[in-house]
Amino acid sequence: MAALDAKARATALKLLNKFGKSVTLTMVTEGTYNPATGELSSGSTSTEIPKALIEDFNGVDYVSGLVEKGDRKVTTPASGYTEPKPNDRFTVGSDVYTVIAVETVWSGEQAAIYISQVRK
Repeated sequence: MAALDAKARATALKLLNKFGKSVTLTMVTEGTYNPATGELSSGSTSTEIPKALIEDFNGVDYVSGLVEKGDRKVTTPASGYTEPKPNDRFTVGSDVYTVIAVETVWSGEQAAIYISQVRK
C-alpha cells in the first residue's frame, strides 16, 4: 500500500505543477508573550511558492454559513510543502487571501493535498 500512497502523492504534485498557478504561501508565526516583561515578541514569516488550483465555492457550500461570499479554495500539494494554517496568507497575483480553514486529503498514512478556504 505504501507504493500506492507514494504514487498518489506524486500524481497530485505532478498535476498541480502542470496545471496549477504559482502562488506564494506566507506562513505566519505569532510572537510570544513574556510574562516577566509584559511584552509580546515580534513574530516571523517564511514563504513557499507552490503551484495551486484556485476555485470558487459552489452554492451548496454557502448553506452552512461557514463560507462567505468571495471565499475561495486553494488546493496545494502536500509533497514537499508545509501545511497551511489559519492566518497564513496566499498571494495570488496581486490579491492576498488569509487562510480560514484547511482540509487535508490523505493517501493512506501521508497527506496528498491541502485544500485551504481563503478570504480577502
